[in-house]
Amino acid sequence: MSVALILTSTIGGTLVFAGLMVWFFIWNSRSGKRAEARALARLREEGPRRGWRFDVRNDAFCDYYNEAVNAPSDYWRSDRTIVDAALIPRDPFYRPPRAIKARNVITGMHRGRPFLAAEFYRRHRADNGWTREIWVRLPRNCPPLRVRVGVPLASRINQSIGRGDLQTGDREFDDRFEVAAADERFARAVLTPPVTHFLKTDPRKFKGFLINGPNLDFLDPFYRNSDPAKPTSSFDHRDPDLLIPALDLRCDLLDLIPRSVLA
Repeated sequence: MSVALILTSTIGGTLVFAGLMVWFFIWNSRSGKRAEARALARLREEGPRRGWRFDVRNDAFCDYYNEAVNAPSDYWRSDRTIVDAALIPRDPFYRPPRAIKARNVITGMHRGRPFLAAEFYRRHRADNGWTREIWVRLPRNCPPLRVRVGVPLASRINQSIGRGDLQTGDREFDDRFEVAAADERFARAVLTPPVTHFLKTDPRKFKGFLINGPNLDFLDPFYRNSDPAKPTSSFDHRDPDLLIPALDLRCDLLDLIPRSVLA
């Protein structure tokens, strides 16, 4: 095969590939815009019927983010054993993330509970960017509590070296989930058998939940950073078809927690 033919084939193949990539990006962009338009159309129809409010941009809601992040931030840093204190020095210059912008803010009531769903632009050292939050408001500020799916083997190892998390007595739950709590009594009051059973058996996709002061959040598909170059993603909280199930998940858990615990 001649050099000229090889070059022609290589260049031709490269151009075809480049053309396909350009076509894909154009198609993907148009598809995303169509999906966004459908989501906003559903929100314009469903939002007013439910009494929801939608703000394309409202930085005043940054105070809610900063309140939630600052309230438990010292606890998450101080969730340390004697081993941690000896081997992992505390960073004296630690500062929690701080939101400076809020966009696509939806507020209202769902199943009798106030909620906030929004994207916040937060600054935190070199980790700056948009993050999406969907919070159901609690009746009061509660001690920080984080329950998330863990690695069973790692959980057993941590227990053996004195770095284990809170244990509920439900072996299956304790093996599958890690519990970090500022107040053990509060955590045990929340993690009743109906709650642990729900977390073990509910088929919806989530990796746990958080109680941050006055807010309940879930580690579900909405709990992910947003691409700052794109106003939407496949998990667009502005779409009632996605937001309502996310709110239902949070309310389903709250229905199982004794009211006296949160009052």
